[in-house]
Amino acid sequence: PTAETEAVRRHFGVSCSADKWLLEAHPKLDPCGTTTAGVYLAGVCQGPKDIPDTVAQAEGAASAASIPIHAGQVELEPYYAQCVPELCAGCGMCVGQCPYSALSMVVGEDGRTVMQVTAAKCKGCGTCGGFCPGGAIRMQHFTSPQILAQIDAFFLGGEQ
Repeated sequence: PTAETEAVRRHFGVSCSADKWLLEAHPKLDPCGTTTAGVYLAGVCQGPKDIPDTVAQAEGAASAASIPIHAGQVELEPYYAQCVPELCAGCGMCVGQCPYSALSMVVGEDGRTVMQVTAAKCKGCGTCGGFCPGGAIRMQHFTSPQILAQIDAFFLGGEQ
C-alpha cells in the first residue's frame, strides 16, 4: 500500500487488513463495498491485481455507486447508538472501538466533552455501548426493557 492509504482509510472509515490493504465488506457477497455506506473499492487498493480484475471491479463499484445516485435518496436504518450526555464521562473509549467511524467527541451544551453519533454512519452494532464504562450509550429501539421483554416472550412462548 502507498503512504496515503492510511489517511484515506481514516478519512472514509474503511477497515484494513494486517498488511494495511483496504478491506471489502465481504469478499464474495460485497467485493466492492466497504463497511462505510457509499464508499466502494476498486483496483489495487485491496492488494495486487491484474488489469482485467481491476477493470471488472471498477465496473462493479461504479454500478453500486450509481444506485443511490439514480434513486435520488438514501434510506437510513432506524437503529443507531445514542448518547445520554448526563451519563457520559467524556473518556472517548467508545470512539476508537466503532468499526464504522460513526462516533466523535464534542463539547456539549454544558461545556463538557461528550460523545456524539453520526446516525448516517452508525449501523447499530452496539460495539460502542459494550465499551462505555458509564453506560451512557443506548441503542435506539434496543433498550434493556425491550430486550428483556423479548427474552421473556421467547421463554414463555408468547403466553402471559
